[in-house]
Order: sequence, then structure tokens, then C-alpha cells
Amino acid sequence: MKLMINGDDFGFSPGQNLGIMKAHAKGILTSTSVMANGEYLEEALTLAKPYPDLAIGVHLLIDCGAPILPINQIKTLVDDQGLFLKHKKDSHIDVNHDEVFLEWCAQIDKIISLGITPTHIDGHHHMHLHPSLLTITLKVAKKYQLPMRYFPFYHGEKETQLVKDSGAKVYTCLTEFYQEGVNEDYFESFSKNHITKNDEILEVMCHPAYVDDIIYLKSSYNIHRIKELVVLISPKVKNSIVAQRITLVNPKNF
Repeated sequence: MKLMINGDDFGFSPGQNLGIMKAHAKGILTSTSVMANGEYLEEALTLAKPYPDLAIGVHLLIDCGAPILPINQIKTLVDDQGLFLKHKKDSHIDVNHDEVFLEWCAQIDKIISLGITPTHIDGHHHMHLHPSLLTITLKVAKKYQLPMRYFPFYHGEKETQLVKDSGAKVYTCLTEFYQEGVNEDYFESFSKNHITKNDEILEVMCHPAYVDDIIYLKSSYNIHRIKELVVLISPKVKNSIVAQRITLVNPKNF
């Protein structure tokens, strides 16, 4: 079984950056996704430099913070203050698709300009898989030849077929390691609870962090982040992964 452990929100805060790096250096985290508009983006990339085995992808944003492009180029994406509009996952997102494509390309290009070769893409709040935006995500994945996070259970037959027809390389994301699901037992019985087919790659999405004031005040998912970190660096969990013959991978060695 091949398993990728990905830390989201790299660049969001100092505590988030330190938590992700600790989970990689001392634990089982294999990759991370960086926020191109993160206030602590450059700090994150500096911390990652001594760790070439850490795969760094791009956490595509459309509903958090400020855009990369000038607001006059993406008018349907921002509010009067020039910040991304908030969107609901269960409703139609009425935005200009060309603007989304250009903004997401700008986010990836910014990371490339900072000397990073992105290894994968996913989305903040999973907006990259929203039915209204999925075709744009597939277009971005094709342009940059990047694998992407995917939830087979998130879409209906139409969207699932769309992904298959696109030829995009995807990996199956699991979301159980979240909130009350954050515990060592999750990994100790992992191989029994998850059956893979052929060379299918599973991803455990996580947000390990030292909870600083930014995380505590700006994210509703806060205290559980330090709990995630404790689990991910647990020797008991690492030994369990080995005992189950689970191979930890990242997009660099897909």
C-alpha cells in the first residue's frame, strides 16, 4: 500500500510552518501544499530548504485572503476590499472561469518564481473539486502536468467520468483524520480499513501545527492541529506504519 501524508496551509502562519516541518522531519508527513498568498510563505520555503525530500505542492485558493493578480483582472473573484469572496461548497459558484484559471496559474507561477518546482495541486476548502470549478482545475493540472487531490465520493457519475476522460493523474484523498478522528488508532488499523486497487495512491490530508494566535483567531479548525502533530510524530504510529508494510510516498516518486 502506498500512502501520502500531506500537510495543508503551508505559509499560513509561523506555527503552521513549524508544525508541518516538525511532522516531516520527525514524523510521517511526506508532502505539503503551500498557500501562494500566505503571509508567511517565504518563511515556509526557507524552512523547507534543508529538506529536499519534502514534496511541495500548491494549495489553490479562491475563497481566502488576497489574490495574486491585480483585482482589475479578476473582478468576479473579489469583494470591494480586494479580497477573495467567500463561497459555499453546496451552492453554485458564479465566477468568470477565465479569471479563475488565470489566478490559479498566477498562484502556481509565483511558487515557481520563488525557486520551487511544484509537485501537485489541491485546493483550500477543496474548492478545486467544486462542480462549478472542476473543469478549470483539470485544465490547470494539464497545463502544468501536475497530479491532483481527488475525492471519488465527492462527485456524481458525470464529474467522475470527466476526470477519467481528462487523463489527469489523481490520488485519492481521505478525510477521516480530522477533528475527533485525530488519534493514533487511525493509523494503527489503517491497512485493514482501506483497501487499494493496483497502484492506487491514498492521501491522508492533515494540518499539523503549533497553534499560534493567527491559527486560533482566523481558523475554526485550530486546537486539533496540535493534536495532529502529536500523532504524526508518535513513534508508535511510525512503528505501526512499518509493521503494516505501508510505503510512505509523495508526488516526487509517484
